[in-house]
Formats: sequence, C-alpha cells, structure tokens
Amino acid sequence: MKTYGIQMINNTIKTAEYKLDKHKALGNKSNLSVFQVAALIDSIDRAKKFESQPKNETLFFNYARN
Repeated sequence: MKTYGIQMINNTIKTAEYKLDKHKALGNKSNLSVFQVAALIDSIDRAKKFESQPKNETLFFNYARN
C-alpha cells in the first residue's frame, strides 16, 4: 500500500511538471490561466512536502479512566 501512495505522489509531480514545462514552452500561446499554473505549482509543493515527511509516525493517545 505504501508503494502505491509513493507512485501516486510521483505521478502527480511528474504530470504537473510536464504541464508547466509545456506551458513555459508555449509562452503566450498556452491555454493555462494564471490560476491553473498556480494550482500546478501548489500541487508540486504539497506532494514534495508530503513525500519528505517521516514515514513511520506513530499515534500516541491517552485513555484515562476516572
């Protein structure tokens, strides 16, 4: 399951980077709006931030009886 999540993150990054490269190459002829470009950049940033988080996090909680 973990490798599937990593593949999804990598695919997101690759797809967004491809679209941004295509947008850059087309220049004024690109059909992407400023908002779409910003969303692509944000998705790359979020995916890289998620990818860099520690993988073995544990959840600690307190169950207290009164």
